[in-house]
Amino acid sequence: MIAFGSYARGDAAPSSDLDLQAVLRGEPRIGYRTWFLGDLHVSIGFAAAGPLRDALGRPVDWALGFAVDMPAVWVWSSEEALAALGDPPDFSRPSREPELEDFVEWCAKALRADEPLALRVAARGLGEEAPSLLRELNGAPRVRNRFEAVRVARDFGDSPEGWAEDLLVLLGLSPSSDDGVRVAVERVGRGVLVLLRERGSRIGEAQPEVNRYLHDGTLERHLGFS
Repeated sequence: MIAFGSYARGDAAPSSDLDLQAVLRGEPRIGYRTWFLGDLHVSIGFAAAGPLRDALGRPVDWALGFAVDMPAVWVWSSEEALAALGDPPDFSRPSREPELEDFVEWCAKALRADEPLALRVAARGLGEEAPSLLRELNGAPRVRNRFEAVRVARDFGDSPEGWAEDLLVLLGLSPSSDDGVRVAVERVGRGVLVLLRERGSRIGEAQPEVNRYLHDGTLERHLGFS
């Protein structure tokens, strides 16, 4: 049995839930259970060691592309479990590869949206993709939770004009009119592409055409920015 999250870090608050992971020899009959013990919310995942290692090798979807530091400690262990997952077990997660094509697609959907809900859904997608594109210009910080992911991304120094407020608007975390969302979409879309092009970014080289489109202005023309 492994504890991770705030109780493993030693900074649990009265409102914190206790996150546990049971490591099994075989496949679980049920993957997840929750209990409330008084005011304590207890969550327990169940997985065999191999699938658990595989899951820990994948990025998490809430971290805006950042790598995640996730301290963990054994609550109870066997020699077999220690051999499979180490001591202490490492629950950290890797960063997500930047997706320039997805960024452009979300930007296009937002710019061409013909009703508010479509605009805001696409704007959120743009906001979730943008931080990973700017990560190479701002170092590669690691985060511990959702709040930290948003704060670190918001505080990027090497970023487009208006970035700190625009990111919160795109993510739906700062109130804005539809026109304000459109302004944030255009400013972030244009600004990120210009920064990457001017800094000679190699993002997208896994798809050489996408990287070439970044540097020859095709992406900006596609979005109507030039």
